[in-house]
Amino acid sequence: MIPFENLPDEARLWSYQSDRKLTATEKAWVEEVLPDFLQEWAAHGAKLNAYGAVLGDYHLVLAVHEDQANASGCSIDSSVRFIKHLEKELGISFFNRLKMLVEAEEPYFVSFSELDQLSPDSLVYNNMVMNVGEWKRSWKVPVSSLVTH
Repeated sequence: MIPFENLPDEARLWSYQSDRKLTATEKAWVEEVLPDFLQEWAAHGAKLNAYGAVLGDYHLVLAVHEDQANASGCSIDSSVRFIKHLEKELGISFFNRLKMLVEAEEPYFVSFSELDQLSPDSLVYNNMVMNVGEWKRSWKVPVSSLVTH
């Protein structure tokens, strides 16, 4: 597994947000099974130079530095199957893009349609980032960047 700080800004990234807070036991289990997936993750038989981690209590991030091999349809399908396996085992969803997590002392969810009811300065997690550079610049964004008040 490549260290996150060694990933270039153009490395592809997928940010998955759970629909509830992960327990310490759940996070530990994901961190236990994740390295095995990353070790085997390949595109057309070529091992991917990959990174994965549980971030905080709500997020799982996968990234690929495409210097060795590009993430392709089959490798992306494989990662989706892995995430769906995690969902089934944990009884959660990582694919609900309409639930936005608001950064706060105690983070909370709002539906995308309710964002205009928040302060424009409230920070939410932008799980639509596509690469490491976008993640660094805009993983957490003010509500004002997503809606007009």
